[in-house]
Amino acid sequence: MAASRIASSRRLCFKYKYFFYVASVIFGLQLFLGYSFYNLTQKEIKIMGQPSDDVQIQVDRLPQNDRIKSVTNGSESEQQDQENGVESPSDESHVAPAEVLGNMSKNDFNLKSYQKCQIDTKEALSAISRASTLNCKKQLADVACDLAEEKLFPSSLPNFCPLNKNNTGEFMGCYKDTVSSRDLLGPHKEFPDHNSPKTCINYCFMLGYQYAGVQFTKECWCGERYGSHGEADILQCNSPCPGNPAKKCGGFLSQAVYSTGLSTKLKHSAELVKEMVMINNNLPVKIVFVLTLNGRQVRQVRRLLRVIYNSHHYYYIHVDARQEYLYRELLPLQDNFSNVKLSHVRFATIWGGASLLDAHLHFMSELLSITDWAWDYYVNLSESDYPIKRIESLAAFLTKYRGYNFLKSHGRDTQNFIKKQGLDKTFFECDHHLWRIGSRTLPQGIRMDGGSDWIGLYREFVNFTIKESNPLLTGLKKMYKYALLPAESFFHVLLQNSQFCNSWVDNNLHLTNWRRKQGCKCQYKHIVDWCGCSPNDFKTSDMDKIMNYENKATFFGRKFEAIVNQDIINQMDAYMYGNSVINVPGINSYWENLYHHQDGQKPADQFMTVYQSFIRMSLRHLAQKAKTCNLKVVNLLEVTVHYLSDSFHGALILHQVELVPSGEKFTLETRLDKSDYYQVFKPEGPMERLLHMEVGTDYDPKEEIFRNYLLIMGPLSPIALRHAWSQGVEFTVSIAWIDPANVIAASYDILIPKTTNTAIHKPTFLKPLRPGVWTVKMMHNWKVIAETQFLIVPQTILNGKPITPAEVDLLHNGPKGHYDSKDFEELKEVLNVNVSTEAMEIAKLNARKVGKPLQSLVDSLVEKFWGIQSICSLQGLPKNCPKLQLCPSTLWSSHSPDPKSNLEKSSR
Repeated sequence: MAASRIASSRRLCFKYKYFFYVASVIFGLQLFLGYSFYNLTQKEIKIMGQPSDDVQIQVDRLPQNDRIKSVTNGSESEQQDQENGVESPSDESHVAPAEVLGNMSKNDFNLKSYQKCQIDTKEALSAISRASTLNCKKQLADVACDLAEEKLFPSSLPNFCPLNKNNTGEFMGCYKDTVSSRDLLGPHKEFPDHNSPKTCINYCFMLGYQYAGVQFTKECWCGERYGSHGEADILQCNSPCPGNPAKKCGGFLSQAVYSTGLSTKLKHSAELVKEMVMINNNLPVKIVFVLTLNGRQVRQVRRLLRVIYNSHHYYYIHVDARQEYLYRELLPLQDNFSNVKLSHVRFATIWGGASLLDAHLHFMSELLSITDWAWDYYVNLSESDYPIKRIESLAAFLTKYRGYNFLKSHGRDTQNFIKKQGLDKTFFECDHHLWRIGSRTLPQGIRMDGGSDWIGLYREFVNFTIKESNPLLTGLKKMYKYALLPAESFFHVLLQNSQFCNSWVDNNLHLTNWRRKQGCKCQYKHIVDWCGCSPNDFKTSDMDKIMNYENKATFFGRKFEAIVNQDIINQMDAYMYGNSVINVPGINSYWENLYHHQDGQKPADQFMTVYQSFIRMSLRHLAQKAKTCNLKVVNLLEVTVHYLSDSFHGALILHQVELVPSGEKFTLETRLDKSDYYQVFKPEGPMERLLHMEVGTDYDPKEEIFRNYLLIMGPLSPIALRHAWSQGVEFTVSIAWIDPANVIAASYDILIPKTTNTAIHKPTFLKPLRPGVWTVKMMHNWKVIAETQFLIVPQTILNGKPITPAEVDLLHNGPKGHYDSKDFEELKEVLNVNVSTEAMEIAKLNARKVGKPLQSLVDSLVEKFWGIQSICSLQGLPKNCPKLQLCPSTLWSSHSPDPKSNLEKSSR
């Protein structure tokens, strides 16, 4: 983004008048500083980087990620869904080896004294330098050394597929080729230093082709058939092989063709069945549904369980180790249902990491050990899956095709799949991050495959996977320990190279909602050194897409997310079970818990600051209705967000209060709604395209929403502006950010494309942001057309404790200097910003407040953006207090009936 043209035009003359002189001075100064810095000793560098004692005292309780930013006034820069959606390598900045060594302090992992090997690859050095713990750095170094010495996994693995032929390496003859129409139509690769028939055969075998052709010394070609241009004289295939001089590697447009010994990839078709089909009097299959869950959407999980539940099947639930709320809420299910079990061994999986494959292997092992669970099929689901056909249809389908294994392959281009998935790279998971360490050579002798990690595996194959110990299994487990997205490939490769290779059906039983142009650009870079992607949520407008699969063997859709669009889930229920199933209380309501007092980890300080303000607002509201009702806060119990008909319907605060002086305790729930300060001032021309704009954090580019549902932001929050447009002409707008002291923090130009779109604008502000009411103004042709306001809440809490005067001074005074390294004073007239100093004096006065005065300030600001809509009680209040409706009979309350998410009501 460029700085606003409005601002830059006022300074244009000044810039050109002094440009030459300023540039010359800066260039000379940079040369001097660069030379001086290069000659500093390590001791001097350490002294320069050490903050003074008084500053250190003030910042030692700031969150670690923001502490350095607060001292240096640096700007602040920027989830879990395992999918076959990898796009390309990330543009990770790999630093030179000398730079890495220079950046490591004497207390850090010392590569110079590391004895195992000398590490000099950029990827490994970059990973080691970025890892946060010494243990992870040591592990990365060990893996880098083992990789260099080819010790991580075997260089070749056996293939036990009985479909393979016994003619591997058989010479088929010398055949003609043309540039315009290749004889072997598969992929090709050049091996300039080590090409040979054996090298090419191994390469084509790995990619799944029956024939390999060596040509023009260094070229290797793969294909399923050969000879389309006729046979060539054998003397034309007489070029020496660089990898084996005793062999010949074809010639110019002449290739020596060899058999890889691989059979044609067998593809079984499995058509949808309408009803249970009994074959050889076999009983219907029993399915174990393995739910790998994350997040806090417990009601949607229960709704999923309710729809797929049948006493004939089994339900094994794994909740991520970091999600205590979800685990705690679902744990009672295993006491109520004998066919429901929660895994007590819990994994903290990350996107793309080996931990997910480890988790599946553990689940399989445990399920095989449960002797009274006689399941036939292992089918995995997540919290964002939902059936698009009745579960009886799935059972009938699997019964008919009993013995087959259901996995979705990537398609035809295995070479491209390997590159996009990073299978030819070495990765290692530690510090909750997946680090890229370097390139690797895949084992010879096996056929590579992969695709989706949503699977339907027959018990016999699962038993083989867990209980066998042949070299193929052990070798693959070693190889995938150091792979990206191993769960998307391990079972495919094992199946294709084992005695089960003829049981594969190219179907993962899922319909996935891919929209790769919407928010699919390089996700997950914060947790993996690669670019990934996840599917989009299904919405009401996608119903036709789902109905196109009505007669196909597809049983689940993903992703469904009730907080984004619950109407499509209601429609699916009506489609599968009729309207009677959706004519229940709370059918259009969705509740999602944001905080529970039993959570081990408290929410961020700015959230807890606002939550406590909400409670104080609630008590003042009750006191205004009945002055004799003297209540005091005891505890914040829960915070829930409520959506009605897919629209935000309030923040629900469940809290415990005490009646003074009796000490009697009551539980209340308060619903608060937020105000929208977005407004448009007579839009002209292209500005009529503007639909809305708002400021928030945690933007989801896939769904184009802020995952910070309550839009609560503090001084250190990485704020962003979301602006939505209808279709029209392309043009440019200017965005100005104004803080509570009427300081123009920044101004940017943004190009608005002609298409309908929702975009995000992230200002690069220095932190902290000054607390109070901020304004964003949008300008076109030097006129303010629209604006919105948002709150940066002053924090009463820091790291879970009341904030101190020293911390307030550091956190609430705004940045040291300008937000954007310059001021925008000349824009005040255009933006109609008050030039008086009163606002700044008030801001400085507020920045010194602590204790009760700070609480009062927070309450006054929060009340500008939030209002109490209603209060209910779990027990009746005394007569001297206002009469409140009971929460179970209050439609918006989190305690009101919600049968659609009540598994106990379902007993199929």
